[in-house]
Amino acid sequence: MRLSHAIEQFSTYLQANRRSPHTISCYRRDLAGLERFAGDVDIGALTPDLLHEFVVSDAVQLKPDGAARSEVTVNRTKAALRSFGTWLAQTGTADRNPAGGLDVRRTIRQSPSSLSEPERKRMLREVGARKGAAATRDRVLLEVLLGTGIRLSEVVGLDIADVDLDSKRITIHAKGGDTETRFLNADLRRRLRRYVRQRNQAGSESAALFLSNRDTRISTRQVQARFRLWLQWAGIDRDGLTVHSTRHTFGTRLYRKTRDLVLVGKALGHRTIEATAIYVHQDDEALEEALESL
Repeated sequence: MRLSHAIEQFSTYLQANRRSPHTISCYRRDLAGLERFAGDVDIGALTPDLLHEFVVSDAVQLKPDGAARSEVTVNRTKAALRSFGTWLAQTGTADRNPAGGLDVRRTIRQSPSSLSEPERKRMLREVGARKGAAATRDRVLLEVLLGTGIRLSEVVGLDIADVDLDSKRITIHAKGGDTETRFLNADLRRRLRRYVRQRNQAGSESAALFLSNRDTRISTRQVQARFRLWLQWAGIDRDGLTVHSTRHTFGTRLYRKTRDLVLVGKALGHRTIEATAIYVHQDDEALEEALESL
């Protein structure tokens, strides 16, 4: 089998096993780099030596401008090669995994940016102090983001029908094409109940829960612009804060209340505990509490 054909079959395998579109895209890009480096060779030509030469080549180690790639990026390429090699061996396409000897080193990931508790409260207070339909929508949208930890694309994709206040849940269309539900606490249900009642009276033909000023579904770009405005209203001038920071804020607050990574991971829809760990900010106070309880 030629390398190009094997890459296509491997991509189909990843899709069948419900790997996220982002992961599939990254793996395909890394494997396309291997094909450019080695040519469309027969799979039997993929030796450990060839893969090692590819990993240390400029194609993997350097950006187009000549700057060195981060260890995280290089490790992702190694992970793609190892996953591809495992598939080759398991399907009998290759006699063994040619990438089995590649070492994917664990890298220390920076804790994501999140709002501090005073910043969170100040933002909610300032957004809530504004008047008008846009301000009402903004307050509920911000409450949903901070109260559920859902992603920007998920909150934009919410329809009125996705809100089930009787079951205390909203249905979201999650990363990777999955449909999931998120719990709504009492305060959020109360705000949503009033908002949905007003929203149903708006007369828009759109099914969207959150509308733009043109009575169409609000876009991710518009929410990003509104978030920058919310930061400005709250007097928060700090690098690294984006709409995704509301998800980090939710995860951090929930962990500090529960000290349970498994529970936080379930609330965020994570598949691995490693994905949840980056939302945990181990500050000195939390560390002291943990040590005191030993």
